[in-house]
Amino acid sequence: MPEIARMRTLASLTIRAQDEERARLARELHESTAQSLAALGYELAAAARDAESPAQRERLLALRGRTGALLEEVRGMAQAMHPTVLDDVGVEAALEWLARKTRERTRLDVEVYALVASTDRFPAEIESTLYRVAQESLRNAEQHAGARTVRITLMQGPRVIDLDVVDDGAGFDVEEAETRRPGMGLFAMRERVALVHGQFEVVSTAGQGTRVHASIPVSANAARVAV
Repeated sequence: MPEIARMRTLASLTIRAQDEERARLARELHESTAQSLAALGYELAAAARDAESPAQRERLLALRGRTGALLEEVRGMAQAMHPTVLDDVGVEAALEWLARKTRERTRLDVEVYALVASTDRFPAEIESTLYRVAQESLRNAEQHAGARTVRITLMQGPRVIDLDVVDDGAGFDVEEAETRRPGMGLFAMRERVALVHGQFEVVSTAGQGTRVHASIPVSANAARVAV
């Protein structure tokens, strides 16, 4: 038992460190790299206006376009690491943003159903956990399951908040996946949910899709925080 407890502690510390590093890198990309690229784009646009020949102007505008594309790519990377919408307006909006971006990037039909009591916020660690579970579940549905549709349901009860991510993909052997397919992130999802004293479950059957479920208690000292 002491060894198991030590391993869980190390896993928890690792996950927290990864989350902090993601947030730091996202801020760096957004506040430094993206702003520098935006400034470069403005300078290229100004140089194009002042160019003495059409050939110079065309080349500078082409560079301005490439800089703009790179800027959008950097912003996308920052959002994927740690979406600002999660910090700014909460998990419900973040899940909607995640679903929209997934629809734009893939062929997955992703819908979000949020059944919550109010527009107030959950504690940050709970919102982050719910978002990461949904994000990893969507990644698995896309990369491993060959799913066509995914339904994300967020439901607040009197004492818990539940997240369900259900896809219509190929399904898989859960026990085998947890031991032999670390890329699916099941261990990380389970540990994230355990960090906030929640319950995590994956139900999957070959040919019948997959359901990922997380249930997290919202105790009196971790109630939703008014904004």
